[in-house]
Amino acid sequence: MANLKDTLLNLQYQYSRLFNLGLKRKKFECVTTKDKLFAMNTSKNTFLSLLFTLFACGLLFTGLIEVFIKKTEITSAFVIVIFVIHFIVGLAALRQFLWLINGRQELTIENGTLTLTKKGTFLTRPKTYSLDLVSNVRQSVDEDNIPLFDKIVVNIRLTRKVLFSHIIGQVQFDYEGETIKVFNDLDSAERKQLLTELTKWT
Repeated sequence: MANLKDTLLNLQYQYSRLFNLGLKRKKFECVTTKDKLFAMNTSKNTFLSLLFTLFACGLLFTGLIEVFIKKTEITSAFVIVIFVIHFIVGLAALRQFLWLINGRQELTIENGTLTLTKKGTFLTRPKTYSLDLVSNVRQSVDEDNIPLFDKIVVNIRLTRKVLFSHIIGQVQFDYEGETIKVFNDLDSAERKQLLTELTKWT
């Protein structure tokens, strides 16, 4: 019975991994000098998230289609739904789609400040943190040493995170009562390297 349970869990785990397949664009850098640490990590994507956000980008053009092709009558409700709600949702989808195919997060420590910057999409701004207030640098989940069932749960959550947020947050730290998450698709060695370097500076 135990063997059957393990077999079924393993099948479920492999199935959950299918939903996280995507374009391979992973890149990680971690460079340190005497007075500076620089680390960079590309965004994570899945085929499902790419298709969903690309499809949702079409909402940007529904107004033009309705007015100029379908000759729909323009009413106040039409304007609110098509030119406001659809436009906002379409813009958010475009922002996420650009992040999925081109995004990267950069972490810089210099002059007593930790700076996080997102590049590759729009409506982002750098966030800065005083090193004196950064604490408890850690892995969010030790993915290499958790039960198989928990790995399945991690994969399911990953699907949702990739679709609706930019940063998965495999590495975290505390800052003034808030949990700050960084980086997306690191393997065990990369997580260990980043944690080691961050711990030295904080």
